[in-house]
Amino acid sequence: MHRTTALLLAAVSWLAHTTSSQTPPTPYLQTPSSRQLDWHRLEYYIFVHFGPNTFTNEEWGRSQSTPDVFNPTTLDTDQWAKSFADAGAAGFILTAKHHDGMALWDTNTTTYKIGNGKWAKDRVAAGLSADVVRMAAESAKKFGIKFALYLSPWDIHRDPAMPKDNLTGTIYAEPQIFGDDSPGDYNELYAQQLSELVTMRLDDGSGIELFELWLDGASGSDTVQTFDWAKFRDIIREHQPNAIMWGHQGVDARWVGNEDGVTVPTNWHTISRTQDETRYSGEELQTGVRDGVYWTPAEADARIHDGWFYHVGENTKTAQELLDMYLKSVGQSVNLLLDVPPDSTGRVVERDLDTLLEFRTLRDAFLNRTLLDPSMAVAASSIRGNNSALFGPTNILDSNRDTYWATNDNETTGFLEIELGDTFLVDAFVVQEHIALGQRIGGYTIDIGVNGGYETVVNGSSMGYKRIHKLSQGIETARIRLSITQANAAPLVESFQALGTRR
Repeated sequence: MHRTTALLLAAVSWLAHTTSSQTPPTPYLQTPSSRQLDWHRLEYYIFVHFGPNTFTNEEWGRSQSTPDVFNPTTLDTDQWAKSFADAGAAGFILTAKHHDGMALWDTNTTTYKIGNGKWAKDRVAAGLSADVVRMAAESAKKFGIKFALYLSPWDIHRDPAMPKDNLTGTIYAEPQIFGDDSPGDYNELYAQQLSELVTMRLDDGSGIELFELWLDGASGSDTVQTFDWAKFRDIIREHQPNAIMWGHQGVDARWVGNEDGVTVPTNWHTISRTQDETRYSGEELQTGVRDGVYWTPAEADARIHDGWFYHVGENTKTAQELLDMYLKSVGQSVNLLLDVPPDSTGRVVERDLDTLLEFRTLRDAFLNRTLLDPSMAVAASSIRGNNSALFGPTNILDSNRDTYWATNDNETTGFLEIELGDTFLVDAFVVQEHIALGQRIGGYTIDIGVNGGYETVVNGSSMGYKRIHKLSQGIETARIRLSITQANAAPLVESFQALGTRR
């Protein structure tokens, strides 16, 4: 009787273990929302700084010129969108209002808008649109790329600490309501401007679709203004539920901690503070917080020139410099936001466009040398529940975002071995964690089969959305091993690829 009971209990235990290990892993701590997961996959897009600073040779618009200063001679937002699409960018973000406070759309919240300048009035008189935001959104839609907006929280035009001598006695001398001690409510003004933008209608009657709202945290003033981030978030969530809210540390995405388009080798997608809490330093933002409270991945903003707005005489980064930047941002699990500003004609200059196209050529030439395919033999140290169909090692080669290799819950290390079937000259690797269920992996190595053994060529830390590892030189091999050396939960590898050439 006792033996029968023991056997029954053993069978139940085995069945429970098998059933449990064949089910998908439970999410690990924080996971990305659907909009964040879509945003991760954009990887690379363009920043467009355009406004009065383009014509005053400024960066922050302290001169407070009247809207007449905005005078592009051949504005062509179609040229922007087509050029960015040709360059392989996923979309672009336009500065609807920079720190100077001048609005590029037909707002009802302020007289300080380009619509009150001569350029806009002449266009309207000729039956043309003078709403640059709407024009840019129309162009993005026309050329099949995504669109987003930058709306500066700091507003020099409304800040009492900032001189505005050029506007004295004009209709632009508006109440100074920026600041907690001011008599007005700047948060209400900002909320109204945000509401206008997120509810904008295009010419065909459809609503504007934004993939991101960039709420810059920079300020050059001592004026203290406490922003109502919760109110701004609610407006965005109601009208643009698929849009990422970017800020210094969230809500949805964070600054990478520098303006060079790069990050450090270890970068976690989570942090543990909100916009309303003490600011992280740049160094802290680069690394993030492992197992943090909020999924708030980093975005690396950078410039193709020295400044953000177009300035005559500035150099353009080379295509190789942009590729190096890409490998240190997208290649380290961080989205790249590259600023490419139009000049005073309202067009992106040809040398910048040539560089963007050359950058795409270099990037494609580097990445489009994949060596691994689903026909290759892949062995694993273990498979979750021995269920190869759901969690087997060949899932890493199938280009399906929903499949992955997984171990059982009690296994946080393991390895995959791939037989190439021939000898290849390998010089780079691309590896992705299945972040839809959280960021788990904190250590991994990539080894090359050499002389009957293995040589470690990559030592990685945080894996995350995507890692691109470029070797200093190519190595001949017919066998590759990916080892997970540390994880805080069962590791999930979504994709693995080697780059190189056949010998």
